[in-house]
Amino acid sequence: MSEVSELKPLKKTARLELLKKQLEELEKEEEPESEPEPEPEQDEVIEKPKKEKTVKQKEQFENMKKIREAKISEGKKIKAQIAKKEKEELEKKVVEKAIKLKKKQIKKQQVLDELSSDEEVVIPKKEKLHPSAKPTVKFIPYM
Repeated sequence: MSEVSELKPLKKTARLELLKKQLEELEKEEEPESEPEPEPEQDEVIEKPKKEKTVKQKEQFENMKKIREAKISEGKKIKAQIAKKEKEELEKKVVEKAIKLKKKQIKKQQVLDELSSDEEVVIPKKEKLHPSAKPTVKFIPYM
């Protein structure tokens, strides 16, 4: 460094030669050092050793698994019962509606039978509340 910091400014060629020498010296210093280990790639997965579960932990896991399965089966049974009740209620409503419709049909048929048995049936005409507007100007054809 002392060579670079001289009082006189150096020429470009002299400065380049000086910088090259310094670079060579730095490279020589770095060579004896051991090369750093290559970093593992991101694609590689570093696996950590897994701890073994104790017997008690394994038993607890099995117990919880059985309890979970029991709760799932109970839930399925309850859902099936609810679906069955809803289906029965729907069928009951459909049957009631069909009975109502059938009764209406029977009543209509009875009314029609009574009307057909009568000889004269008078159907009243509805009168118009507002008479239609009459044209005020008559069209007279030009001859």
